[in-house]
Amino acid sequence: MVRQRNRILVPLVLFCFIYGFATSIYAGGYAIPPQTAKAESMGGAATAGVDDPSAVYVNPAALSIVDGNQVMAGLTYVNTISGVKNSGAKSRNLHDDDFLPNFFASYHIPDTKITLGIGSYTPFGLATSYQPDSFTRYAAIRSELRTIFVTPSVSWEPLPYLSVGGGVSFVHSSALLSRALFFGPFGDGKIRITDTANGYAYNLGLLVRPNDQLRFGLSYKSKVNLNFDSADVVFADASGAGGAVTRTKANGINVPLPPTINFGVHWQVNRDWGLEFQYDYVRWSQFEHLKANFPVPLPGLLGGFPITGFFLPQNWKDASTLRFGTSYKLVQNLEARAGFALEETPIPASTLGPAIPGADYLSLTAGLGYSWNRIKVDVGYMAVFYKTRTVNNNVLETGGDPNALPFPGVSGKDKYKVFQNLVGLHASYRF
Repeated sequence: MVRQRNRILVPLVLFCFIYGFATSIYAGGYAIPPQTAKAESMGGAATAGVDDPSAVYVNPAALSIVDGNQVMAGLTYVNTISGVKNSGAKSRNLHDDDFLPNFFASYHIPDTKITLGIGSYTPFGLATSYQPDSFTRYAAIRSELRTIFVTPSVSWEPLPYLSVGGGVSFVHSSALLSRALFFGPFGDGKIRITDTANGYAYNLGLLVRPNDQLRFGLSYKSKVNLNFDSADVVFADASGAGGAVTRTKANGINVPLPPTINFGVHWQVNRDWGLEFQYDYVRWSQFEHLKANFPVPLPGLLGGFPITGFFLPQNWKDASTLRFGTSYKLVQNLEARAGFALEETPIPASTLGPAIPGADYLSLTAGLGYSWNRIKVDVGYMAVFYKTRTVNNNVLETGGDPNALPFPGVSGKDKYKVFQNLVGLHASYRF
């Protein structure tokens, strides 16, 4: 038992350490639903069909059906190509590569119907970066949100066709926001805000298996309020006004990680062929605004015009996603997979900006799974085609702050384009 525990704890510590240096990316809003190569290759559809330790995240009730005791680890490489055009000028997101690792493990308690699980993963995050002299600088220079969830879970199978489960997550996050401020003929000021925050979440799952061919899965992931109440602020006055630097604190910054409901149906057509459909509903409407208070006001231009904080309306809306995946065993140890997803963006045209250039998107996915004795390796690929959005708002002119001084050099419609490649590689070991 001690040796088995060490097999789980040592990789977990290593992956938590790696997370300190890993940067996340934006997807639907700033969520990153697929966490494993298998889920990526099936369009993210996994709530009913998950059969590995990633059930800790996907649907904790499914831990009961994991074959044996397993450890699972891997990473996803994300390549993002995005930019915005305005009046013939273009600003490109410079943050185009990310590596997202995670770790999961499960253990069936002997002679019981109880299964334990633990996972370390990152279901939310974003990272965008633009040239500091680009026309997008008043809306965003660098925007970043990193999260790590560490989740112990448990499932119980009271009946042969029914299992329930749940988990509690410790959530650690860090955030960074930097942008320029327009000070007219004096030039630009700059502000940079950084902080960390901790929170807690829970997830619940249900899995119903009326027969060997059908599974119905339902999961709920709770909201997390990330409260950044002791942020470090670095403010630089306009260079034409001497460029004085002020360091202070900010509070009242809240970033919600929204609650999510997932419902899935898995149909095992025959021994070799499986199909899965999933519907996701995310309460993004809880992200109404982003604001900050400066208890000691920033001096503003030439030491005057004190800045007491900022208020950036977001007014996001709830969003739905449809996912479909299929798998087929080519031979005994080799499985081919494919899928697609249709997701609507929660970001309205009125507040769309370069910090999170979201849009409705179509994902096309494919992958392979290979088993050898106790080892299984999964490879997945996901191509994400975002809809091109053309909007006419004041985000680039004022940074989205209705009280800000408009920047006169940006006019006309803003055109946002995004495309992403995701490649996942995961391995599991059954003991």
